[in-house]
Formats: sequence, C-alpha cells, structure tokens
Amino acid sequence: MDDKAFMDVWPEWQLKKKIGQGSYGAVYEAVRQDHHVVSRAAIKIIHIPSEPSEIASLRSEGMDEAAINTYLQGVVDAFVDEIQLMETLKGIQNIVSVEDYKVVRQTESVGWTIYIRMELLTPFSTYVLNKKMTERDVIKLGCDICTALEICGKRNILHRDIKPENIFVNDFGDYKLGDFGIAKRQTSDKENLSPKGTYNYMAPEVANGHAYDNRADLYSLGIVLYRMLNQNRLPFLE
Repeated sequence: MDDKAFMDVWPEWQLKKKIGQGSYGAVYEAVRQDHHVVSRAAIKIIHIPSEPSEIASLRSEGMDEAAINTYLQGVVDAFVDEIQLMETLKGIQNIVSVEDYKVVRQTESVGWTIYIRMELLTPFSTYVLNKKMTERDVIKLGCDICTALEICGKRNILHRDIKPENIFVNDFGDYKLGDFGIAKRQTSDKENLSPKGTYNYMAPEVANGHAYDNRADLYSLGIVLYRMLNQNRLPFLE
C-alpha cells in the first residue's frame, strides 16, 4: 500500500491494516487521533487501471492513447456516480455511510486513484462466522434491510445486487446495505433495464430480461432470508 500517496490525500488519517480486497482495489481500517479522541473509518482505495498490464491489453485491442484515456475516464465516472448516489443516502440508519472521497489523477502514467472514506463496519459474511443466526436475528436482518430499501424506493433507486456480501453490521448489531456499484435510478414504472445482479439472488423477471422495478430487490432479500433459515441452502434445489 502506498502510504505516502494516501498521506497526501488525508494526512490526519493513518492506515492500520487491510480488511478487504476487490478486483479494483482494497479496503483498509484507518485511525485518526485528535485530542485523545480516536476515530476509526474504512478507506477504500481503487486503482484505475487495476494493473499496469490492463493498458497493454487495451493497446493490443487496437486502442490508441486517446481511446484508452477515454475508456478509463468512463470507468472513473462510473465509480464517482456510485459514490455520489451513496452520498445522497448519507445518514440513513440502515445504509452504509460514505463520509468523503477524493479522485486523484496520476502524473507519471495514465490512470487514477479513488479514495473513499466510509464508516467502519463488519461484513455480514464475517459476522456470521462467529454467530449462529436465530429466527429473531433473521427477522431483524429483514426489517433493517427493508428499511434501507424503503428509503431507496422513495429516492427511485434500485440496488440490483442484494446478497449477503453487500450487507454489513455495526457494533450495535444493526444491519446495513452497501455496495451500490450497479444501482440505478428508476425513471419510470417497469423500466426496461439491463439484467444486472448476482444470478442466485436474481428475480425471475430480471434473469429473463423482462422489465422490472424495485420489487426485484425485495425478491433478492427474500432469497437471502430463506437461505439464512434453510441451513445456508438456496431454494429450488433438490
């Protein structure tokens, strides 16, 4: 991890340890100490391109420098759109809160680094490793994520990827919805949207390429709850 580059962005924060890894970057636990008050946050650092070999791959496909720059700028814009969407939901109890972000353009090569500061939470998949989910726990999970989806519905936002990997837990045992990477603002009822999401949790109308609305998110949440109460098995299996 490039501590110096990070310090140039948020010098008051210190990266402590890596707590997650994705295809584009990593998530770190960070600490800030001010007048004996210690604050903690999660810092997601995204590199675009994720690897230098990506540039060579794009060149091999016939792209010139201008086309590569335009393509990568589009990837950056998509991430910024996600961040700005989550910022409109800041402060909602059952949605992961984004506190700040920075987009830094590289000077020595083509590329960008995006820094996102979020509240520090426990991934649901980690949380359940040390906890047996009771029926009461699963009901609370359903109620908390329904609260998040109710707010999304009022803002005409479709999450489109409800699954355990996108659910987080705070220190008080409240469940929060995160990762709005493929979320979409719905502009009309039953809009003809692309079939985005994770297949095992995808509503039939999404998987079959039909028009869908925010009820598809409720279906996906239903699959999550079913799995929690069915010995971690999905429905429709022998």
